[in-house]
Amino acid sequence: MLDIILFGFFAYSNSKIARRKGLSPALWVFMTIIAMLTAMFIGAFIVMLTYKGTLQVASVQRFLLDNPLKVLTFYACEAGGGLLIRYVLERRQDAGGGA
Repeated sequence: MLDIILFGFFAYSNSKIARRKGLSPALWVFMTIIAMLTAMFIGAFIVMLTYKGTLQVASVQRFLLDNPLKVLTFYACEAGGGLLIRYVLERRQDAGGGA
């Protein structure tokens, strides 16, 4: 559920920035989603590198419930993807040539 909220928040806020800069909002929403999905996979990979148990659903669930910071790591990486696109957008020049 938090994934959907993060996707919506970053997609909306980055589209507003793109519109203000005179860029295509749809393109930057797409780029935000791709960056966030990529960051999610990187976060999941980082979390799974620390898992040492058997690959069964119950044991993976127990691992994540016993280590809530692992789940937070996953969401922090996802938010990092959205913030990366926001950073790129903020650094771009306005369409009118102003800063």
